[in-house]
Amino acid sequence: MEKHNKQSAYVKELVDSLTGDNVSFIDFDQLKEWLAEVAPILDKIDQLREEIGLLRLDYISRIGGMVKAIAAVNRHPDGWENALTYLENLPSFSAGGLIEEYRKTSARFRDAFPTSLLIGRQAGFGVTLDRKRGADGLKDLSVYK
Repeated sequence: MEKHNKQSAYVKELVDSLTGDNVSFIDFDQLKEWLAEVAPILDKIDQLREEIGLLRLDYISRIGGMVKAIAAVNRHPDGWENALTYLENLPSFSAGGLIEEYRKTSARFRDAFPTSLLIGRQAGFGVTLDRKRGADGLKDLSVYK
């Protein structure tokens, strides 16, 4: 954080030097050195911005999918309207807010669809899941009759 404060202080100093008659006080060697130091940082910031944007979109789509599924099985008449209002506001959440909403929504999703987490027990729809994945993990219930 100290390096960031140092960079910000230098930028403020440059701005002050550019306003008024203080242009002659700018140390162009120091400015050139500073620009060479800051250029890779700016590139990294752009890269991080893109990555954060992708993560935000992923969180928003995951939360959106769970909210839509919950609204589909919800019996409240205004469930869809509330869900749509909630989904419209999701992009305005901070990163921390999205993480918190993801945790809350995934807990609500697990409550709404408890059979989606059962492994090794009857998972509903006449299918028993085993710990194995794929076709080997499905057991035929007719053998138990």
